[in-house]
Amino acid sequence: MIFKKMFLIFVFSPFACVYHTSKYFFGKNRMNDFFYKKIVTMSANSLSSHIPTYQKDEEFSVFSAKMKETVSKIPFEKSEVTIDEPGMVKFKVTVCQFVEVAKLLGMSKLAKAFCDVDIVYCQKYQPNIIFERKFTLEKGDPFCDHTYIKMK
Repeated sequence: MIFKKMFLIFVFSPFACVYHTSKYFFGKNRMNDFFYKKIVTMSANSLSSHIPTYQKDEEFSVFSAKMKETVSKIPFEKSEVTIDEPGMVKFKVTVCQFVEVAKLLGMSKLAKAFCDVDIVYCQKYQPNIIFERKFTLEKGDPFCDHTYIKMK
């Protein structure tokens, strides 16, 4: 995991420089809002390219399988499926290096954006799925929970 974190630091460092410099010129709140929206939008769009929109008439297992496959391929998270039932799949994320690196590079306000991607993704691309979350690593909880429920 240390090499993955070092890679993320290397990749995020130029972004952190732009972020911190632009805060100086344009204001902290304005830049937090600007970069937050960019991170959430781009990440939700990326997620949607890997997981097709769940249709009410198809089996939930199709969505669930694609979500499990996609989550298992995220190299910067450590997660496990905790519930896999007809109509619901739940993940527990115990390591999220996106949040860790954002905080490490002084971008704590943007760490929440990486958590909010899931909410925006479901609102925008999965209208037949209810997304629930009670815990996030970003807030200091010991894990993030991601619950996807088939809408009745």
